[in-house]
Formats: sequence, C-alpha cells, structure tokens
Amino acid sequence: MFKIIIKNLKLFGYHGVNLSEKKEGQEFLFNISIRLNKKSFKDGGGSDDSGSDGSCGTWDDNIESTVNYSDIINIVKEVSSSKNYDLLETLSEVIALRILAFSHLISSVRVQVEKTSPPIKEKLESVGVVFTHRAEKGAGGAEVYMSVGSNTGDREKNLREAVRRVNSSNNIQIRTVSSIYETEPMYIKEQKNFYNIAVRASVNKYYSPFELLGFFKKIEFDMGRDFCTERNGPRIIDIDILLYDDLKIDSDILTVPHPKIAERNFVLTPLVEIAPELEINGRKVEEILISTGTKEKVFRYRKW
Repeated sequence: MFKIIIKNLKLFGYHGVNLSEKKEGQEFLFNISIRLNKKSFKDGGGSDDSGSDGSCGTWDDNIESTVNYSDIINIVKEVSSSKNYDLLETLSEVIALRILAFSHLISSVRVQVEKTSPPIKEKLESVGVVFTHRAEKGAGGAEVYMSVGSNTGDREKNLREAVRRVNSSNNIQIRTVSSIYETEPMYIKEQKNFYNIAVRASVNKYYSPFELLGFFKKIEFDMGRDFCTERNGPRIIDIDILLYDDLKIDSDILTVPHPKIAERNFVLTPLVEIAPELEINGRKVEEILISTGTKEKVFRYRKW
C-alpha cells in the first residue's frame, strides 16, 4: 500500500485562542500523510508496507489511479485561509475530512499541524496536534455527472461561481469540467442564449442523491434564481443531476438518469467532451448525440 507525503508545508494563518494570534497571525507547519487503498493497483491487490502478504501488485502508471499532491496542498490552503480556527484540533480534523472526501482512493489520512512561534515563554521548536482518520467502509466516492447552465447576467461568472460553491462542500469534489458552450434556447426561443457546461464529480456515497439535489437547489436560490418564473425560461443558474453512479431513481422531485438527456444537445455536447465512453441505459453518450434529432445549435465558447 502506497503513501503520499507532504512534508513541512509552511502557511501563514490566523488560528488560535489568543487575540494576538487572531490579529497578527503566525506561521503554521503542515505535515500530511495519505494512504491509498488497493483500488490503486492494476493487479495483485497490493500489500501492506512490509509486503508480508507475499504480493507486490502492479501500480497503474496513470494520474487517475493516484492522488495529485498539488490538489491536497490546495485543500490545505483553502481550509486554512477560509476560516480562522480557535483550536488546531478542529483545523486538523476539517483538513483530514476534506482530504478523505476528495477521492475514493484514499483509505486514511494523518494531519499534523504545528505552531512554529507559539505565544508561550518556554523555548521550543513548535507545538501542535496530530489527527488521524480512516475512510469508513463503503464510503467511497460515487461518480456523479451534472449539467450547469446560465443565461442571465454575467453567464460565465455565474457558471464559475456555481462550480466554486459546489466544490466547497466537504461531500463533493469536482473532478472534470467541460469547455463552456453557448447554446440556443431549446424550449422557449425568445430568450438569451445559454452558457452550459458538464461536470464530473466524486460524491461521498453517504451523501444521498436527494441531499445532493437539496444542496444544488440552495445554491440556485442563494445565487438569486427566481423559481416563480416560467418553466424553461431565463435563469441565472440551473444545476441538474444527470447521473449518480448507476442508480435509477424515479420520484416526484428527482429522476436519475435525467429523463431529457437524449433530447438535449446542450447537455450531450459538453458531456461527450469529458466522458465520450460514458453509457446511459446501455448506449454511449457519443452515440446518443449523433442520433439526437434536435436542431438547436451549440457553439464551443472557450475552455474552462
């Protein structure tokens, strides 16, 4: 079993109980150790650090089969800068949980946070805490695809803000975002063209599709969407769940896979860009796009 190690990451922050720490700030030292589970291997399953089970496994030499340490550093920086914590215990726990939610490949994480200049009289190098957490059995990430669109205000800014808010959840990690496509309105023609993207994300499997839907609706509401307007009319932001792993859901408030994927070029075109081999009800999205009979034009506006 492999480890990813981030050693002596130095960041300035404003964490601590003392007023001086909150006002003046100080340097913090972060050491992160991440264990990857056996799914990171092609064959042979893998072994513990000593190799005592007699198998060595074969590492899949592909970035998709591991965790990028730059992404982990960005998580640490985001957590440390987004809020000032009184206790290092809380800061380390939040970082650990965010890292665990980042990828289903992570089996455990150890986070050590130290103050290198603590507000105490004694001479010492540092004081700090260590927090270790393991992923709960069966809590791996579900693969979720969503469609995001906007046709009022600054459309590109709206898309980027929506993606930022989605990614701010501890239960969700954005994996891939398509290019931005400008698309002709499909159902009500007398309105401004939309900007649309497709997004692939990893979602904690304990975070149900209905909780995810509620989270998306809150983002739409907080960004100013008016739910009293005409259906399929202008909107500042629209976030639709297209697929949630291989689940099939048919309820009054949510249907998965999304029932209108096959008729929507503005969904299929960006989806094909990020996942051409993806299958919906036994058909590849690339094939569905070719066979769709809709006439609304879709133009690639720019890369994400």
